[in-house]
Amino acid sequence: MMYFGACYYPEHWTPKQAKDHIPLMKQAGINVVRMGEFAWSRFEPEQGRYRFEWMDAVIQALHKEGISTVLCTPTCIPPQWAVQKHPGMLQRDADGLVRNPGSRCHCCKNAPEYQMLADRIVDQMARHYADMPEVIGWQTDNEFGCHNTTRCYCDHCQSAFRDWLLEKYKDTDSINQAWGTAFWGFEFQQWNEIPLPRRMPAGNNPSHWLDFARFSSDTQVKFQQAQYELLKQLCPKHFVTHNFMGGFPEIDYWKLAQFTDFPSWDNYPESGEDPFLPAYHHEITRSFTGRFWVMEQKSGPTGDANTGLMGEQPEPGDIRRWTWQAVANGADGVCYFRWRACLSGAEQYWHGILDHDGVARRRYREVAETGAELAKLGAALAGTAVQTPVAILRNYAMLWSAERQPGAPGFHYDAHCYEIYRAVKRTGHGCDFVDIGSDLGRYAVVFAPCACLADKALADRLDAFAQAGGTVVLTPQSGARTPTNTMWAYPRPGAFVAIAGLTVEEVRPYHHGQAEAIEPAGGQSPVPAATVGKWVEVLACREAQPVAQYAGGALKGACAATRNIRGKGAVYYLGVYLPPTALEGFAAAVLPPFPVGALPPDVEVTRRTGKQGSFLFVINHGKQPQTVTLPKAFPELLTGGTLGPEVRLEGNKLLIFKV
Repeated sequence: MMYFGACYYPEHWTPKQAKDHIPLMKQAGINVVRMGEFAWSRFEPEQGRYRFEWMDAVIQALHKEGISTVLCTPTCIPPQWAVQKHPGMLQRDADGLVRNPGSRCHCCKNAPEYQMLADRIVDQMARHYADMPEVIGWQTDNEFGCHNTTRCYCDHCQSAFRDWLLEKYKDTDSINQAWGTAFWGFEFQQWNEIPLPRRMPAGNNPSHWLDFARFSSDTQVKFQQAQYELLKQLCPKHFVTHNFMGGFPEIDYWKLAQFTDFPSWDNYPESGEDPFLPAYHHEITRSFTGRFWVMEQKSGPTGDANTGLMGEQPEPGDIRRWTWQAVANGADGVCYFRWRACLSGAEQYWHGILDHDGVARRRYREVAETGAELAKLGAALAGTAVQTPVAILRNYAMLWSAERQPGAPGFHYDAHCYEIYRAVKRTGHGCDFVDIGSDLGRYAVVFAPCACLADKALADRLDAFAQAGGTVVLTPQSGARTPTNTMWAYPRPGAFVAIAGLTVEEVRPYHHGQAEAIEPAGGQSPVPAATVGKWVEVLACREAQPVAQYAGGALKGACAATRNIRGKGAVYYLGVYLPPTALEGFAAAVLPPFPVGALPPDVEVTRRTGKQGSFLFVINHGKQPQTVTLPKAFPELLTGGTLGPEVRLEGNKLLIFKV
C-alpha cells in the first residue's frame, strides 16, 4: 500500500471546522494523517492530568472515512507549566545564553527533569493508543536538532559530556594522548577540568570539537532510543519513525535510524534549487534502512518564522512532480505539510494544501490528481525498491572533522558528496549511501569522498572490496587524519597509501582563484581534461599508474590522478576536485553502463524493482520539452499506452514505464 497523507493540527481548529476538513481529505485520496507533535500542552494541561478525548474524537472520525493516523510524541515542546517548574531544562548556546521558550526545540535532552517528563507523556500516550486500530504508527518528537539545537552548552551537558568521555577513554592520560592536548597546554589531570568547546579566543582543539560533536549526536540518539523502546514495548503493532532532515549535518543518522522501523524526512524544495538535491536527500534517507517516508512534503508557499517572509508559490505541476520524485527514489509514503495554513503563530505564512480560508483551490486539485494516480499504481509498486550498483561513503565524523577544519577555501564535505552524487545521477544510476561498517558486497563502485578520518580497518575493508572486483574512488584530503582527528605522522593519504599505491608529495590550497589545467595520462583514461583549483595535490606513484597529469605551469607533467589495480578491481585516487562536467565524464567512464541513452540536463531517471517487475520513472524537472531514448518501446502506466524508444517528455511532467 502506498500511504498518501497530510500533517493535520486539529488543535488549531474548532470541532466543526475539523469535521468539515475530513470530506475534503477523502476526496483528495488521503489515507493517512500525522498529528500531535506540538500538542503536549493539550495532552497534559497540568502535570499528571492527561486529556486524550479531544484527539480520540478526531482519530475516530478520520477512520470512518478510511483515513489512518500516525501519532507523534509531543516532546519537542513541553507545556509552559513544565518550563516554569523546571527552568534548568532550557538549553544554553555556545555563549551561555538561554534558549527561551515560546518557539520550539529549546529543552536540553540531558536535563533529568525534561527526560522524566518526556518519558511520562510518551508512556501515557502509548498506553492509551496501543489497542486503537485507527492508529498505525508513531513519529517520535519532531526534527531533532532543528534550529541549530543539537549542541547544547548547559551545565547538564557539561556533566554528561564528561561522563561520555570517561566511558570512552577511561582515564585522563588516554584523552590527553588522543586529543594531543600538549598543544597550547590543554592537558587535564582530572575529569572536572574538561570544558565544553564554548566560544574561545582562537579555534577549538579539533579532537575536542569532534568528540563534542559525537557526544551531542549521541545525546539525540539516546533520547530517540528511549522513546523507541518504550513505544515498541507498549505498542508492538505500530511502526515507529522519526522525521529526519535530509542532509542535516549535526546528528549521525546512521545511529539514529537503528531506533526506527524506517526513517522519514521533511522535503521543502526551494524555487530555483537544483532539482536533483531532493533526490540526494531521498536516497540518503532510504539508505539507512532500505525504506522511508516523506513525512512533510511541501504543498504551498513556506514562511520563515524569523523574518516573517512568505516563500514563493509552487508552479502548476510542482507538487505532483515532487511527490512522484519521492516515490521514484523509494518512498512508500508521502504526507503533505500541512493540510491547512494556520491562522496564528510564527508560521502563519507557511501554507498547506488549503489556504487560511480553507477553500479548495489549484494546489488541492493537484494533490487530488496525484492521489488518484498513486491509488491507481500503488498495488503495482508495492514491495518494489530502488536497486543500484553504486554507493557513496558518507560518514558523519568525517563531515564534522571537515566542518571544523575544511582545509580548502570554501570546501564543504556534504557539498562534495553531492557533487559526486549528481555526477552519478546524470548517468541514470541511483545511488546508495554507506557508512564505514556497511556491507559493500552488492556494489560495483564505491566513492569515498574526502575520507579524511581513516585507519587500517577502513583501508582493509575498501581493499577487500577492490580485490573482489569492485572499484574504489578516493578524492583529495583522504586518509590524512586519525579517527580522533589528529594528523597521521606518515605520508598522505595515510592509511590508504598501500591500497592507492601512491604518496602525496605536495598539497597546494589556492586562496586567490589560482587554477591548474589537467589532461589525461597513460593511454585510455577516465579523467577528461579540465581546469581545477581550490586544492590540488601532487602525487608520487608507487604501484599506481597515472591517469591524469598537470598540463602546464610549475606542476607540468606531475601526476594529478591515479589508478591502482588491486586483485580483480581497482582503486582510483583523484588528487584534485574535478568540476561538474569533468566529474560527470569520470563517473560515466567508471560506472556500469545504463540502458537509457544520454540524459538531457533536467531529466532524472530512476528504477524501482520487485517481484512484480521493474518500473522506470522518467521525470522532466525543467520547463522545456525533452526527448529521452529508451532501449525499446514499453508500456507507460499513467497514460495506458506504449511509448518508445524515442520519448518526448513535456516540461514539469513524468512518465512511468513497466520495463
